[in-house]
Amino acid sequence: MSKETRYEEIRCVLDAAGISITPPKPIQYGLQCTVSKSDLKGVLRVYQGKKGVKTDLSGIKEQGLKWLIADALGIVLEEGTSAPAAKGLVDPQKEPLPIIGVDESGKGDYFGPLVIAAVYVDDVLAKTLKELGVQDSKLLNDSKIAELSHVIQQNCPHSVVAINNDRYNTLYAKIKNLNKLLAWGHARCIENVLEKQDCPTVLSDQFGGPHLVPNALLEKGRTINLLQRTKAESNIAVAAASIVARDVFVKGIAALSRKWALTFPKGNSPAVTSAGKLFLRTHGHDLLGEVAKLHFKTTDGLME
Repeated sequence: MSKETRYEEIRCVLDAAGISITPPKPIQYGLQCTVSKSDLKGVLRVYQGKKGVKTDLSGIKEQGLKWLIADALGIVLEEGTSAPAAKGLVDPQKEPLPIIGVDESGKGDYFGPLVIAAVYVDDVLAKTLKELGVQDSKLLNDSKIAELSHVIQQNCPHSVVAINNDRYNTLYAKIKNLNKLLAWGHARCIENVLEKQDCPTVLSDQFGGPHLVPNALLEKGRTINLLQRTKAESNIAVAAASIVARDVFVKGIAALSRKWALTFPKGNSPAVTSAGKLFLRTHGHDLLGEVAKLHFKTTDGLME
């Protein structure tokens, strides 16, 4: 594997995890780029030597960001290193019930919709969902996700905002910021659940500045206690929301595949680029916005 290939792998993984990464700059024996999430920033390096390609996180001084990136890339940090507590945020073990959890799916996938879901959970529902095996959707296969999503939607007050590609591209062209678009979707889901079920507390994954979601809330939503933290999927309500969002995303991309008689891979990989080029040859550039998120750098790669 070359250092360029390793960088591209890292970029795809971090994009999907909501972590920004700049284009690489050549350094001696390798490449260097800046990685960031919210107001945290650091330097990531990829070196190529006789023993292969090495990913170096030593330039990331913010331990919270380093832990997130190591976790996303499957890198084991030095023994004793653990995720630091999120400053100013509630201890995950003390998050109250009832609570509304919010999560999204599809933001790192070139093809398919962006889906945000919110799920209300009280102490009785929390016990039931844990017994059923509800956990972060990334730890489950599509079949189990579909099974659990059905149960969650049958039993929990919830809301889903699914933004198809055409609508997504229109909104992104207007807003020009993915985090602001996510905040809008999170706020709509929260408001929708609050119309069905009063709840004093909402928990969301921290995907941008802490002001984004509160600023997008309407009158009813501004009365709640909004908590935001990384790794929020460890909370049962956010885990439930992640399952519902992922289920709707998976069904959405499957529907696109049926409609266009073409398999659209998940994520943002070389297989995605190949599928995009095939779509262009078959249907032309004008229809690409019906199936893809056009602002992704992948779009430029399809023209090569």
